[in-house]
Amino acid sequence: MRYYLGMLEYKWSHAQTRMEDLWVRRKLGDELYRTVEENNWTWQFIRSGSQTLPEDTFCRCDIYVESNDDKLDSHFLLKFPQAMATPLAK
Repeated sequence: MRYYLGMLEYKWSHAQTRMEDLWVRRKLGDELYRTVEENNWTWQFIRSGSQTLPEDTFCRCDIYVESNDDKLDSHFLLKFPQAMATPLAK
């Protein structure tokens, strides 16, 4: 199952670096970030030009996570209902 977690904007120079992980963790919160990491789910970042800042310098990142389609999904949805309002099929 694929879940939409949110969106953020940061510099293109931070994309695919440790800084990107820090921005994502800050946006989602430590508990949600740790839960995804502990479950070994796959992060999916869809990057495009910023819609509010100069797009040659800043990117928009839509944050998705792909789960393993098991019982952890139900627990995840119950624990984080605000972040999981729109699950998407693969």
